[in-house]
Amino acid sequence: MVFRVPPFLLPILFLASHVAHLLPDKVTHTVNKGDTAVLSARIHKHKQTDVIWKSNGSYFNTLDWQEAEDGRFLLPFPNVQPPSSGIYSATYLDASPLGSAFFRLIVRDCGAGRWGPSCTKECPSCLHGGVCHDHDGDCVCPPGFTGTRCEQACREGRFGQSCQEQCPGISGCQGLTFCLPDPYGCSCGSGWKGSQCQEACAPGHFGADCRLQCQCQNGGTCDRFSGCVCPSGWHGVHCEKSDRIPQILSMASELEFNLKTMPRINCAAAGNSFPVRGSIELRKPDGTVLLSTKAIVEPDKTTAEFEVPRLALEDSGFWECRVSTSGGQDSRRFKINVKVPPVPLAAPRLLAKQSRQLVVSPLVSFSGDGPISSVRLHYRPQDSTMAWSAIVVDPSENVTLMNLRPKTTYSVRVQLSRPGEGGEGAWGPPALMTTDCPEPLLQPWLEGWHVEGPDRLRVSWSLPSVPRPLVGDGFLLRLWDGARGQERRENISSPQARTALLTGLTPGTHYQLDVQLYHCTLLGPASPPAHVLLPPSGPPAPRHLYAEALSDSEIQLTWQHPETLPGSISKYIVEVQVAGGTGDPLWIDVDRPEETSTIVRGLNASTRYLFRVRASIQGLGDWSNTVEESTLGNGLQAEGPVQESRAAEEGLDQQLILAVVGSVSATCLTILAALLTLVCIRRSCLHRRRTFTYQSGSGEETILQFSSGTLTLTRRPKPQPEPLSYPVLEWEDITFEDLIGEGNFGQVIRAMIKKDGLKMNAAIKMLKEYASENDHRDFAGELEVLCKLGHHPNIINLLGACKNRGYLYIAIEYAPYGNLLDFLRKSRVLETDPAFAREHGTASTLSSRQLLRFASDAANGMQYLSEKQFIHRDLAARNVLVGENLASKIADFGLSRGEEVYVKKTMGRLPVRWMAIESLNYSVYTTKSDVWSFGVLLWEIVSLGGTPYCGMTCAELYEKLPQGYRMEQPRNCDDEVYELMRQCWRDRPYERPPFAQIALQLGRMLEARKAYVNMSLFENFTYAGIDATAEEA
Repeated sequence: MVFRVPPFLLPILFLASHVAHLLPDKVTHTVNKGDTAVLSARIHKHKQTDVIWKSNGSYFNTLDWQEAEDGRFLLPFPNVQPPSSGIYSATYLDASPLGSAFFRLIVRDCGAGRWGPSCTKECPSCLHGGVCHDHDGDCVCPPGFTGTRCEQACREGRFGQSCQEQCPGISGCQGLTFCLPDPYGCSCGSGWKGSQCQEACAPGHFGADCRLQCQCQNGGTCDRFSGCVCPSGWHGVHCEKSDRIPQILSMASELEFNLKTMPRINCAAAGNSFPVRGSIELRKPDGTVLLSTKAIVEPDKTTAEFEVPRLALEDSGFWECRVSTSGGQDSRRFKINVKVPPVPLAAPRLLAKQSRQLVVSPLVSFSGDGPISSVRLHYRPQDSTMAWSAIVVDPSENVTLMNLRPKTTYSVRVQLSRPGEGGEGAWGPPALMTTDCPEPLLQPWLEGWHVEGPDRLRVSWSLPSVPRPLVGDGFLLRLWDGARGQERRENISSPQARTALLTGLTPGTHYQLDVQLYHCTLLGPASPPAHVLLPPSGPPAPRHLYAEALSDSEIQLTWQHPETLPGSISKYIVEVQVAGGTGDPLWIDVDRPEETSTIVRGLNASTRYLFRVRASIQGLGDWSNTVEESTLGNGLQAEGPVQESRAAEEGLDQQLILAVVGSVSATCLTILAALLTLVCIRRSCLHRRRTFTYQSGSGEETILQFSSGTLTLTRRPKPQPEPLSYPVLEWEDITFEDLIGEGNFGQVIRAMIKKDGLKMNAAIKMLKEYASENDHRDFAGELEVLCKLGHHPNIINLLGACKNRGYLYIAIEYAPYGNLLDFLRKSRVLETDPAFAREHGTASTLSSRQLLRFASDAANGMQYLSEKQFIHRDLAARNVLVGENLASKIADFGLSRGEEVYVKKTMGRLPVRWMAIESLNYSVYTTKSDVWSFGVLLWEIVSLGGTPYCGMTCAELYEKLPQGYRMEQPRNCDDEVYELMRQCWRDRPYERPPFAQIALQLGRMLEARKAYVNMSLFENFTYAGIDATAEEA
């Protein structure tokens, strides 16, 4: 019976008749291309006649009956080829074809162990008589076996891909012939043989057609269906492998070597039986086998060392380390990348020169592989035969060649290296560079400057007097715009010039200014830098301002937008002043810029007022025309809108009106005189004792008293006030200039103050008239903190305080560069000037060292604050200001407290994204809470002003922070800096480092020459996200 294995089609099969004279020893013969195949016909009924062989029904060969060997007629096929495949038959010359012995010869398209269209791929080791398919490389398993390598035996009577099929009948697969896809052919089931598959395997044999011998080792027994049955601890076809198969240990997945090097590669293996030197080998991508030159045998492993021949580019690819023992086989593939040492494609480029120096850019472009680990610059005088001098520098830096001869031409060549042995490349092409004439030595100094217009600056300078002639051709003025990362140079070609007018500058810009003397192309020492702030350029004045009285306390103003606008108007500012009065005007903000009218309320009846309005964009614009209007009252009726000044109406009632006005004026003058007397008395009292009362957070009434330069803080019912000394500023010594910034209840104005006979810039903080009691409390508390803190270079220091008309004004240091958050975000040059960023390969106008300096300064300021036993409670980049020389200073002490532990009892807006866990959960604030906030500040600095926890809500922070969630490490941040952040964010406050330790650690980072914050543009660089709405909470 022929059994077909689904789903394959059954090829043609001829079964021998029981009356046949010749029988086949084996019906199907599968051989490899180039092998020797032998068809064997066994004599069943002897006849003394010749035997004829046919191929696919056609005559093929004849054998004399006396050529039989051991009762068989043999037909050999040496070096057989695929065209020889087919059906063959052997029969006596005068016998019936039914008495023939039939064979099927299958010749694989590839040689032994190979498969694929070009027979280049290696076949797996097919077990138990399996045959490698020459097209797909899979093992075609005999009936009764399965697995990728035919390694698994089915139970008796079962077959199929997963042993799911079962032979019918009690005797199992006896009498069944199985035909499988070529190149396997047909055979009996496992455990059976014979032309009719009726005979059981002889002892020691097993498998399909009983062709396999058990040869069991280590106590294994032979089963004719499955082969060797191994005792415990052994496995394998012949029970020759120990259960502890060999294993490759600690092999790197990828290695890198330079071209033409001869590296040593180690491969370690363990197992039972123990690997020895000859059992470990190394295979190259082309199949070449390398034997180890040395083996180190240890109790638990053997390490083989391979000396690799000189590497070529063709050796790049996957290599294999293979170990083979009686316990089995293991292999490990790893990749070797062969890199080409870099060679410069162009000569080095001259950047600058002096009489004894050349500044060279060594690295422009190169062939071969990076990264560049070092740059070696070789140089010597062009016509010299002396040995080359050499200097090794960092690849990211330009090279300065020192101690050269003036006016001498040098030949300069570059040699590049990449990491690893043999990474030195060949020398690049030479460049000829000539040193300059002697450089100027005099250092000028800036005498002064003044602004002559919104974009014009007049600068003057001087030189020291020397007896020798002046060496110089002129002066170079340099202006550096740090916010935009731009430098402007102005050449003054006369060495006698001592002043210059700079035009075309950008209004509202901070410039750093210096001047140098130059000679030929050489620059002398620069003057000490000066910082100049040009006032911002506002929009033109609004047009057609009109005023109209609505009642005895209200006047309506209307106007039109300016004709041309350099941007979107942020607001309008209305100025109100009593006509003929000497007091300060009142400013009213119209925060909805689309509106061009407003109603001024709260005015005095029958009073004439002056009005004007201006717009604000980034700076304040020009004032409009001034209009005058009176409120109604005392019989006055509303008049028509007035522009400029209003004239008295002409008419028949002019005399009556004059009489009424005269009477009213006399009455008003009497009342005004009485009021002035009361005001003078009140001012005299206030000068002797100034008192401001607010309600404290705990419900206690707190009184601040100003008297003779002292501030006294009293909290009822505490009987003893705490006297505080503060410097007094007189109102007349303050000259207000530009509005720096404002919030809902306060504003900061830049001013010039006079203190101790000296004029200086200052920032004046004041509250708006509708500020709440809590705002007054925090504002006075900030003055209290500033008084107690004293002076430190890294906090915003108090200059003085003043009270005028019931309002408190606090004068603090002026920080010309604003708050740190805006300063960091303005440095994101990839957003503001992408061309500059790509040209210079940088993401910021600030260097890694400058960013680290911001953090170090802030840590020093917080260390001083903590030593004074103050808690800031609102430490963030927005509350750190950038002062002269880009020094960062802690500011905004409105929420600061002077206790060691502070429990918040009032409600208000909280800086949740900067708050420690204990502050969020229990409203408890300590110095350790400030340490947590400093970690967030450090993250802001590294991310150039990113929003902490961007994309997360406050509710998510409340949930995730106690569970251990922390912000991820920025991609441009060094591990050491991020570890410092993580220390600040520890759950337990006592485990966080003190500010003294933080300041010391950041100071050490500053001393080290290492880029702790990477500002270079790398692949897929993106800035940290900014969410302005999230920062409000």
